[in-house]
Amino acid sequence: MSRAFIVGCGPSLAETNLDLLIGEVSFATNRIHLVYEQTEWRPTYYVRAEGMELHNEPDPRIWMADIEAHADIPIYGNLYFPKKLGYTPDNWNAIKSCAHYDTHYDDKNCPHLWHFPNLCTFGSSVNVAIQLAVQMGYAPIYLVGCDLGYKDGEPSHFTDEYEKGYKDMLRPARYANMDTLQAHVIAKRSSDVEIFNATVGGELEVYERVNLETLCSR
Repeated sequence: MSRAFIVGCGPSLAETNLDLLIGEVSFATNRIHLVYEQTEWRPTYYVRAEGMELHNEPDPRIWMADIEAHADIPIYGNLYFPKKLGYTPDNWNAIKSCAHYDTHYDDKNCPHLWHFPNLCTFGSSVNVAIQLAVQMGYAPIYLVGCDLGYKDGEPSHFTDEYEKGYKDMLRPARYANMDTLQAHVIAKRSSDVEIFNATVGGELEVYERVNLETLCSR
C-alpha cells in the first residue's frame, strides 16, 4: 500500500501548503473544512471520532457543515453522531470503538496500547485516523497539523472560527495537551507502521520529524 497523511487542525495549517497533498492519500479530521477556502486539496477520508462533546448535548447544527462538506468521500465516526444529527449520511462508516474518549491521561483506566480490532478513541480524532490508516494497510504514515500547545481561553487551531460553537465544550488545556500527547505515545508504542511528524513547527516530538515540502517534492 501507499503512504498516507493524517491532517490535524493545529495552528500550523495556516503556514502549511496543503496543496502538496493533492494526489496523496490523506485522512482529515473534525473542522478541517474551514481551511478549504485556502486550498484546492481535499482529503481522501474524513474522521470524526472524538466524543467528549457528545456528553454535553451540543446543538447538532454545529456539526452539519462539518459533515456535509465531506459528502463525496468516506466518513468514519462513532455511532453517536448520526443519532445526534437525526440521520445517517450515505457515506457514513461507523467505527468499532471503545469508550476511552471519556478517559484522561491521569485516570487509572487510561489505555497503554491500542486494542484492535476495536479502535481506541482515547486522545483525539487524529489518534483514530492513525489507527484506521494502519488497519487499511497504509505505510508509512505522516502527520500534518498536529501541533499540541493548547492554551485555555485562546484559539488552538488554524482559524479563530474553529472554536465558534465549541468553546464551552473544549477540554481544559492541561487535558487537551496531555491526553493528546499520551495518545501519540500510545500510537508510537502500538503501531507496527512507521509514523513521522511532518507538521510545520508545533510541540509534538514523539516521532521523528520530516520536512513536508521535501517529502512531497519527490
